[in-house]
Amino acid sequence: MTRSWRRTAPALLACALFVWGSATVRAAQDDPPPEHPVIKPMTGATASARSHVDDFGRLVVNYRGAAASDQRVAEGRYWELFYQLADRATSREEILSNYESEARRLGGEVFNRSSTRMVFRLTQPGGGVIWCRLDARSGGAYELEIIDEAELDLSVEFDADALLDALNRDGRVAIYGILFDVNRATLRPGSGTVLDTIASIMDADPGLRLEVQGHTDATGTAERNRVLSRERAGAVVSALRLYGVGAGRLVARGFGPDQPIGDNSTDEGRQRNRRVELVRLP
Repeated sequence: MTRSWRRTAPALLACALFVWGSATVRAAQDDPPPEHPVIKPMTGATASARSHVDDFGRLVVNYRGAAASDQRVAEGRYWELFYQLADRATSREEILSNYESEARRLGGEVFNRSSTRMVFRLTQPGGGVIWCRLDARSGGAYELEIIDEAELDLSVEFDADALLDALNRDGRVAIYGILFDVNRATLRPGSGTVLDTIASIMDADPGLRLEVQGHTDATGTAERNRVLSRERAGAVVSALRLYGVGAGRLVARGFGPDQPIGDNSTDEGRQRNRRVELVRLP
């Protein structure tokens, strides 16, 4: 039997040691329980009145990457959602597998799956991150703990004039709205808006030449990240050529984790380090 989330749209989290928040929102007696806008219940699941939302909460999480582990704290809007499936014979394995399948379909990353628990992360187009811990229980019941981390201020990407001003003023600009599949250089849906903007400024200024740089955070091995960042920069260049930008006006380079602009020991810092940069060439 296969189930799925009812609807979803696009980011890792585990082991909540403690949570605290403010302005808890609970459903009134006649109101429906809250439902997360992205991570939806499985078909046939009913939300419990115990489900609630806090304007702010923190989760202590254990993160395990390809080559290292560290402890981090996720902060943001906090959701604790309890669900009961109509078919109480639904196994924990089926619940976990359905959420894993949907998370991966949306380009998310799955971490630390056990027989009863799974942690995954979804990255939003604006740079925000959704962290979710799923606890599957007996009798078709399960719980979701979710943190919505704030998005970065990325408004410059979607304004051609501001993007060109930044290149003319600083000679470079960091771009966060170009999205890739996890650990791959495949462009994801949602990147088109930024690519349109870049192509438009190059069309408006035929003399503009750009170096497209790929950058990563420090999670995983440095060599793998250098290769991945180079491939991603190349994917951006290839996409812009499809817009009609001449090959001689674009150069792709990958730096991996070697040029951080944020603190790799924090979530926000790692977010800022995972970027594409455009550098104006003479």
